[in-house]
Amino acid sequence: MSIHPIIFVDNDEDEDMLIGGMLRDLAPTHPLLRFSTAAAALAHLKVGNSQPFLILCEINLPGMNGLELRKALLADEKLRKKAIPFIFLTNPISPVTVEEVYELQVQGLLEKKLTLTEQRHDLQLIIAYWSHCRRPNT
Repeated sequence: MSIHPIIFVDNDEDEDMLIGGMLRDLAPTHPLLRFSTAAAALAHLKVGNSQPFLILCEINLPGMNGLELRKALLADEKLRKKAIPFIFLTNPISPVTVEEVYELQVQGLLEKKLTLTEQRHDLQLIIAYWSHCRRPNT
């Protein structure tokens, strides 16, 4: 079992069952840590010493949204230096959203897919890519 968890931030329980299940299946060596709020994810990341494998985050969250979470991670020197891949997995995506997201130096913006096959394919690509990348602190 890896000590590099996947952080999944989404407040939709159905998404947790679908996407969370796919992540557990596709990356069984990475524990899945699910948070229903960005604030809870940020609190965990600030006190934890682990090096997450990646963060998958919904933009539309209650309270602190995904964009605000990303800004908070960039503002925290310790967390920024961990170079945690940050990918938004959200729906819908507008041209304005694309501009906002990439101003925050994210590693990806993907729209949640309508079919399980398409969603699984996207997650498989993400996991494969980041499994082969070299990063600081890993």
